[in-house]
Amino acid sequence: MKRVASVLVVSTLLVTSCEFKRLDTAKMQQEIQNQKIKHVTSAQVSTLATEQGDAIGRVMDRQPVRALTTQALVDSLAQAYGARIEFVPVSQWNQPRFDAKTKEVFAAYQYNAEKQLRQENNIQKIGDGSEWLYTIPVVMTPELTTAFNQKQLPSLQPQKEKELLGLWAVHLSRKEIVRRIDPKTLEKGKL
Repeated sequence: MKRVASVLVVSTLLVTSCEFKRLDTAKMQQEIQNQKIKHVTSAQVSTLATEQGDAIGRVMDRQPVRALTTQALVDSLAQAYGARIEFVPVSQWNQPRFDAKTKEVFAAYQYNAEKQLRQENNIQKIGDGSEWLYTIPVVMTPELTTAFNQKQLPSLQPQKEKELLGLWAVHLSRKEIVRRIDPKTLEKGKL
């Protein structure tokens, strides 16, 4: 009888000491997916970085004034894509904080501006490939001219129509890109 009573006491203590928490199964499933080993080539990472940069660029192009004036928009995009996003005006391109490869990208945009060539988005692997730089040129448009005239963009100097104002520099981490890959996409060879 003592034995049954002690088992009953121990069982009661175990049940009452445990907290019953509701498990977030969707979050747990995502964590399991993130921890799966993924074999990804450099070309696949480049493709994914370009896709993510293009998605960010579409938002920036649709809302250029808001992107330049509202940090919340930039922050939400950065969080959604696991990126670091900053606007770099032409006047800041020669700062020492930028590495040699980034300065080469800036020089190419400057060359295109001087020769009046079309400015296009670009993707470059930085350093050892642990980071990718996706650049989105910002050129003067009628919408931005109106914003300048209404004093919504005081930090930038007014420019002529189609003149280069600067770049959106989107820094994408290789680790974050790979983490976000759906293993099923890799298995099906969709990249």
